[in-house]
Amino acid sequence: MSQKLASYGQWTYRGAWALEITASIIGLATGLALGVQAFEASQSATAMDLVLASAPFFIVSIAELTKIPIATLLYSASWFWKPVLLIFLLLLAGITFETVLLGLERAGTLRELQYEEIADEIDTLTRENAKLAASDEAAKQTDQVAKAKADLEEVGTLANNARKEIQSRIGDVDAELQATTALTPEAAKAREQLKDQEQRRTDLVAERDARVKQAVEEFERQRDSYVERIKDARVSADAASAKRWEDEIGKLANPRTKTEAKYDPQIQDLDQQIAAARAEFDRLRLQSPKMTDEQKQVLQNRRVDLEKSLDEISADWERRLSQAREDLSAAQSAEAAEGKVLAANQARRDEIAKQLNELEKRRIPLARTDQIRRIAARWYSEKPEQVSEGEAGKIAAIWFGSLAVIAGLAGPITAMVALGLQRIAAQAESRSENRLSRLIRRLLLRWRWHRVRTVKVPVEVPVDREVEKRVEVPVEKVVKEILYVPVLTDDPDALRKALNEDLPADVVDLVKVAAKGGRKRAGPA
Repeated sequence: MSQKLASYGQWTYRGAWALEITASIIGLATGLALGVQAFEASQSATAMDLVLASAPFFIVSIAELTKIPIATLLYSASWFWKPVLLIFLLLLAGITFETVLLGLERAGTLRELQYEEIADEIDTLTRENAKLAASDEAAKQTDQVAKAKADLEEVGTLANNARKEIQSRIGDVDAELQATTALTPEAAKAREQLKDQEQRRTDLVAERDARVKQAVEEFERQRDSYVERIKDARVSADAASAKRWEDEIGKLANPRTKTEAKYDPQIQDLDQQIAAARAEFDRLRLQSPKMTDEQKQVLQNRRVDLEKSLDEISADWERRLSQAREDLSAAQSAEAAEGKVLAANQARRDEIAKQLNELEKRRIPLARTDQIRRIAARWYSEKPEQVSEGEAGKIAAIWFGSLAVIAGLAGPITAMVALGLQRIAAQAESRSENRLSRLIRRLLLRWRWHRVRTVKVPVEVPVDREVEKRVEVPVEKVVKEILYVPVLTDDPDALRKALNEDLPADVVDLVKVAAKGGRKRAGPA
């Protein structure tokens, strides 16, 4: 067994060297391949640059081979030097770690590249589809014609209000000219208060009308919704639902009366204040002194200025109205072309949906056959095609890192295992007890000797004896007798040959042939 362990240890040690040599060659080849790739991609690099760039990889590959000697020394060194040697061994193992990690990462990147290209195409098409959908939705929600009409109405209203304001001021000047009295400061103040109250009433009425319009529109939308539901219920023969929606319509009340009633007290209060302010203004105006020629001229000049201002404002608002009418015409033209744009967008969206379907058919099998995404899917409880790039990257880093660590330490660990096998074999061949074990054994034997009492007891022991005796045994003795038989022949050799053929083999050896006259010839044995 010890010889087998020693043989296993030798072969394992050789395997460790073979592993490190292979790793060194692969690392050197990787470095040279990267250098050649960079050299071919560069336009200004020379052959000397390639040599200088590849030289460090030779040094690294040679340094990688020193792991086995350091692992051997680590196995045999004292505990004082083991931490230092272990640090050096781990640093050298980092060479193999980086080589394996970069190779695995490159392989994973090449495998992931195809998936990322498909994912990028899907993302691009999805964004384009979202933009088209948003554009169509905005076009549907934004009625340019209605907006242009509303702008035209708003501009017309503002123009009328501006004209009315100037005309009101002209009317005030005309009233002063016709009254032939100059307003006192109190009368002028009363007139301003009257105007403020009238403006407040106008604003309040406008606010009431806006609230009424909004409430009525909401009421009509709700009523139309109930009407549509009633129609659908009647089409589906659902009488109960139709009855329920009819009851809901019956409960709806037009909010116009309620909203107007809310503003009526305020408007009535303002009407009373306006009537009181107008009466006060008329009273103060009657008490005003007669208008002088200078004051009359000032009023006439003011009236002329107001008329000029009215003409300018009218011209300006007329330009705005013309622009609003042009915008309305453009909106109507755009609305006519909007149908074509929506049709083109819909055709493009259908094409995008078809392309997305084809890309998904390619992406899903590719994701499900990728072992990294399968592991990530089990870890994050998702489908492989739903695993994000970050999640797949974490799993790849853990997997590739663990494999690189194992590959980096495989050679030194294998060498130490080989040395361990050889040590076990050596200990099995020459097993000797150390001093401490011998001392303990001697003490135990001595203690046991003192505990045992020796007692002499006679014991009969049977003994087996061997006796030699001569015995005469009769033995049969075979006596050979030789007879001479004369045979007349003139050819002894032929006679000998005939006897050899006819007689048994054991008898042939005993037969001798002699010729007449005493001459003998020995036959063949």
